[in-house]
Order: sequence, then C-alpha cells, then structure tokens
Amino acid sequence: MLTANHGAKNLNSDKIMNQPTEPCESNLSPKELFEKELAPISFQELQKFFAKGMIIKVAQHLDMVEVALEIHADNAEKVQQWMDNQELERAHDEHAKVWVKNRSELLAVTVAPWVLVQDININ
Repeated sequence: MLTANHGAKNLNSDKIMNQPTEPCESNLSPKELFEKELAPISFQELQKFFAKGMIIKVAQHLDMVEVALEIHADNAEKVQQWMDNQELERAHDEHAKVWVKNRSELLAVTVAPWVLVQDININ
C-alpha cells in the first residue's frame, strides 16, 4: 500500500521525501494530514521528482485530498477509473514544457512515493 508522506505545513522539494511516512505517527487522521500538507509549490522545485517519474497530474475537477486518500487506501479500482478517464496521469514532457514556460505554481500533496499535482486556477 502507498502511504502518506505528511507533516509539511509549506510544501517544498526538500521536505517532500523527508517526512514521516505513517499517518499513525500523529494524532491527525490521514485526511487531516493531507489537508495540512496540501500547498502550492513551483514546478521548478518539483523538477527532480518529475525526472524520476514521481509526479502524478490530477484533473482540475477532482479534489486533491480525496485523490490522496484513495491512493493511500490503495483503492486500485477507483484509481484505475480515474486513469482510464484521463483524470489522473503520470506527468509527461508536454506538461513539463507548459509548466516551465509559464513558471507554474502547482497545488501539491505527497502520497509516497508519488507527488500529486494540480494546476492552480487563476481566475
């Protein structure tokens, strides 16, 4: 099962993979931990994780905490459904090109070993 990588109030690339990996280490529920960790981060800070294939792009209409919880719970059926509908996909070069060009800030949360990202709506 994938486990949550939590505990960072402000997400940055140095903290992504250096946090405790078990939700039971805290009095917070997995949902509360993901909500606490969810934060904006520049794609520049995520590039080393992109290079390792660890970035998962989440469709704009999906709730990031819900997605993190389903991955954490190892709900393969739900995750596969999102993937089949192209609502969840491993970030690829075309995504990276846009993020670099636009100097994008992304909403991110870690579900080790994955970093889930979502474009931030600027409206």
